[in-house]
Amino acid sequence: MSSLSKHFSFLLHLGEMRFKDWLDRNSLVSLKEVGIREGQTVLDVGCGSGTFTIPSATLVGKTGTVYALDIDERALDKLRIRAEKEGFKNIKIIHSSANEKIKLVDNSIDHVLLIDILQEVSNKDSLFEEVGRVLKVGGMATVFPMHISYDEVVKLADANGIQLLSRKFDDRLLIFTKMIGTHVP
Repeated sequence: MSSLSKHFSFLLHLGEMRFKDWLDRNSLVSLKEVGIREGQTVLDVGCGSGTFTIPSATLVGKTGTVYALDIDERALDKLRIRAEKEGFKNIKIIHSSANEKIKLVDNSIDHVLLIDILQEVSNKDSLFEEVGRVLKVGGMATVFPMHISYDEVVKLADANGIQLLSRKFDDRLLIFTKMIGTHVP
């Protein structure tokens, strides 16, 4: 790789980091923009300590539910404590080991969040298969594919019955939907 290519790669990564920082600081606004609303059921995959879980719980309100899924038990403990402290009763914690089936019913989720998590997943196809399984027809998935090609994400989603619907925030967030009549393997 030439020094110019390395420099360009660094600048792209720096831009991703700046956007991720902005996204974290503006999570409520960005989640509202991608369509999370009152009464929905949301799955936050790789939720960590709740950067997007807590704002999602605010938006879905008392009639909605947010499932917070992560493999890191310490992060989930922090989220549990924060949710209790802030009075959220609509957050359900799911501890998961890598590459296992998501412990949710088929066609039960309105919106899945995959924010800066894909680079941590070894079997991305299996993850997208599970996302397609749990999403309701017409359900949405918001993906910020930091460190991964957007084309790769679109291909993975499409192979699992989830089509690209739109892009938000300078095309950095990909918004997918599970279409009527799509075949999910």
